[in-house]
Amino acid sequence: MIALKGHGQIPPALKKFFWDADFSQLTFPEHENYVLGKLMAYGDLASINWILRTFDRGTVSRYFMKKGRYALDRKSYLFWEKVLRMDDLWR
Repeated sequence: MIALKGHGQIPPALKKFFWDADFSQLTFPEHENYVLGKLMAYGDLASINWILRTFDRGTVSRYFMKKGRYALDRKSYLFWEKVLRMDDLWR
């Protein structure tokens, strides 16, 4: 089950990362892996901030451990590996 710190809505500013889906149909927890995968792989600074504010560390870490190696390119994988180790980012 997804653990959200805030509400489960994706900000309209992040719609550009979901070009291959009907943005209005993305809901939690049904599409948790899809949303995290897209934003972790293609996201910008705003999407990174949204992930840090919205999801708890455990949720992001579980996605990273289960699917990160296969779903993320090397650069994104190494970036998120570092982010998950930085305690002060997860407030």
